[in-house]
Amino acid sequence: MAVARRWVHLVAAGLVIAASSCVAHTPDSNTVRARSTHAALSGRAHVGGYSLAYECMGSGSPTVVLEAGYTASGIDTYGQTILPSLARTTRVCTYDRAGDGVSDVRPESVQPLTGGTQARELHALLAAIQVGGRYVMVGPSYGGMLSREFAALNPSAVKGMVLIDASSEPEIPVYDRLHAGAWVDGTVTPAPNQTIDIHATVRELEHAPSLGSMPLVVITAGILQDQWLRTVPALEAHAQTRLADLSSNSMHLLDKGEGHFIPTEDPRIVIAAVLAVVIAARSGGSLRSCAQVFRNDPSAECLARGELGHQQI
Repeated sequence: MAVARRWVHLVAAGLVIAASSCVAHTPDSNTVRARSTHAALSGRAHVGGYSLAYECMGSGSPTVVLEAGYTASGIDTYGQTILPSLARTTRVCTYDRAGDGVSDVRPESVQPLTGGTQARELHALLAAIQVGGRYVMVGPSYGGMLSREFAALNPSAVKGMVLIDASSEPEIPVYDRLHAGAWVDGTVTPAPNQTIDIHATVRELEHAPSLGSMPLVVITAGILQDQWLRTVPALEAHAQTRLADLSSNSMHLLDKGEGHFIPTEDPRIVIAAVLAVVIAARSGGSLRSCAQVFRNDPSAECLARGELGHQQI
């Protein structure tokens, strides 16, 4: 909101599942080559009457899937730095959600619109471009909710997750109480269908299966910028720690001196976190300690399990 909506730039199940078996992939005419030996693939994929723009690079498993924040373009957020850096180690993909960036708007007929709907659209996109197998989900802001939705719908495929100052269920009543407004995830106009049923999304997440021992890194902004959450810093601290508690194989850290837009303002910490999860997912074992992963990053303040981070306001 605002700065999970906080990412101001910043279909229905049967329809999307059916679409995933008959979607088409249309590469752009200017598809480029990566600086490595692996091809960078960009284009548009049809997910049932509309298409989503995407970009993939690198090879190897698991595939890192980079979600964007609220109303943001994944291609713009990650394409310059994070995507090519991670592609040296594994395959990595990002995309623009319907109504965001250069993707098509979502038809009005796709109802209801929840985080689960958007996660199914992502699943249809990955099926269309034949990116299957195992995934590590990366979700900043509202994209954190979508990463968890995707994991709930594909529990055997998602092998790791990185949540970056992610939105979550305890925050929603705060936005309601302070009349923050509707959750409209999209910048393309005219667009008749971009208002998310956030309360239905919360119910979906409340019924999501446990992450068990999935490798999970939670990065919390060192500066609490959201104008609504700034009124409840203790609640926000608990909300972030709660995310780290979703898995028994997790680490939690503050990115000191950084605000909400961590992927663009501090990509180095994101790259380190994702690579730590990729290594753990490949081995099937535990994450290395936070102190080991971020030993050369003075902005990373590692938190003990259950410890609350203290964000600047």
